[in-house]
Amino acid sequence: MMDGLPALWRALVAAVVLVAIYASLRITWTNATALQTALIRLLSALPTNDKPEDYSAVLGLIEMRAKDVPYESRFPNGTLDLYAKRADKPQPLVIYTHGGYYVGGDKNGLASYCKTLASKGYVVANVNYALAPGMRYPAQILQLNEAAAFLLRHAAEYVIDPDRVFFAGDSAGAHLSSQMGLYYTNPEFCARLSGEPAITKEQLRGVVLHCGYYNIDTLRKTKFPMIADSIRIVTGKKRFEGTVEAENMNTVAWITQDFPAVFLTCGDKDPLITQANEMLAALARNCVHATAYLPESGKKTLWHEFQKQLKTPEGAEAMERLTKYLEERSR
Repeated sequence: MMDGLPALWRALVAAVVLVAIYASLRITWTNATALQTALIRLLSALPTNDKPEDYSAVLGLIEMRAKDVPYESRFPNGTLDLYAKRADKPQPLVIYTHGGYYVGGDKNGLASYCKTLASKGYVVANVNYALAPGMRYPAQILQLNEAAAFLLRHAAEYVIDPDRVFFAGDSAGAHLSSQMGLYYTNPEFCARLSGEPAITKEQLRGVVLHCGYYNIDTLRKTKFPMIADSIRIVTGKKRFEGTVEAENMNTVAWITQDFPAVFLTCGDKDPLITQANEMLAALARNCVHATAYLPESGKKTLWHEFQKQLKTPEGAEAMERLTKYLEERSR
């Protein structure tokens, strides 16, 4: 019946149907989780980015150094793509993780964004990771550490400078990247999650946080669509506030003066803007350098993930400021 509809419309229709079912039925926790997971994955599959005006020039500057390469993870879905600006000398590494509530999303949706970033002079690893509820927190942090270890083992092959590493992500990927900032700079936090850090705090030059969340205790108050459902799914706890998992996921509570320099973006109409402000306050309390771009809506409403709209003035500006930040932190 929906075969003649464009893919986007089919996804929207399916999402509406699932919302209607979920809202109208009183069902068991197991079935509710299955419906929530399906809906979140549909929402996460909707396109949210566009290519820059000069995308053909971008493609002329870069090369793909790896495609769907397993990064030797003990967890599922451990593959990555690697893009880089054509060059003979080693370049800084940006390890980028997609959003999707930790429940949905895929690296393929970030290909054009990561290629654009690579064209500025970086090796960009576009990373997939295990999704909830199949794998719950903190598996994703441990897995991203495995990705970093793999990339540094192959630094010569991929022409990577191992002493200039950045983690970056958007939405849930921003939360994941903020947690990696903790993993490599706060030994107490790292010990709670276990594992052996793949890089030192000196190698970690910064973290890039696009439209993310950083305080689980106040996250429900943002009323971001399905955000509380997603935390229940990724922690496995119906009442997640006050749990060990939520305590560990509270990035703002674990920041120290050793946390790496941050580049942070969020639009003023994004429900997560309060989370961005909490993160900036925590960084300031600990005297951590932060570069923030928090534009205000004008003709275009700046909602979630505005930075991926590279044809808009704000999206283009976010990319320009990000490039400047990476250049400064790579020196």
